[in-house]
Amino acid sequence: MNIFNGVDLKNFDYNVYWENRSVKIRQKLLEREGVFFDWIKPKTKVLDIAVGNSGLLSSLKKNKMCDVYAFDISQKVVDAQNEEGIIAEKRDISVDDFNNIRKCDFLILSEILEHLPLPEMLMNKLSDKADFFLISIPNSAFYKFRLSLLFGRFFKQWIFHPAEHLRFWSHHDFLSWAKAMGFEVVKHQASNGLDVGPLKLYKYMPNLFGHQICYLLKAKNK
Repeated sequence: MNIFNGVDLKNFDYNVYWENRSVKIRQKLLEREGVFFDWIKPKTKVLDIAVGNSGLLSSLKKNKMCDVYAFDISQKVVDAQNEEGIIAEKRDISVDDFNNIRKCDFLILSEILEHLPLPEMLMNKLSDKADFFLISIPNSAFYKFRLSLLFGRFFKQWIFHPAEHLRFWSHHDFLSWAKAMGFEVVKHQASNGLDVGPLKLYKYMPNLFGHQICYLLKAKNK
């Protein structure tokens, strides 16, 4: 029947995906979006690729007077962002060459690279399209994921379909990968993870205790 945990493995449609999740634009920023918000300078040009239902662009436009725009593969997402006053276009990043996009100051790739079979191709196509790249990924070396492996199960990193996550990095792996790709890691910060009371362990040991990690990258030839 090709059904796994109630999911049809033969089909994957992003509009169906967003029907199972709420496409309504979130007004409250997620932890990683809060990190990005702090890193982005006022009155700059910002592009969010695979924007989803993030409210980050709306917040940047309202509070930092940024010039913002977005791409997404789902027309439902594009329509929802347009309703919030965000210029958004339907574009498939797996086939888009991005030759006709204007250069921006900050380009956001939040929780998207792990969904691609060849994120290297995307980064190569985008390397001259922005001064800085804001990237977040799930850290595959997070202690909960290590425990899952210890007990014989691979950690689950998908919400709607098991083919969502195709690539995996630990924090240390990503630092090495970014360098090999020709990007300078300007700064990084775990946006969430393990904390014990007021002690946020993920800030001090991100590779072990950081769940999602944010990176500010710059192409070395810039």
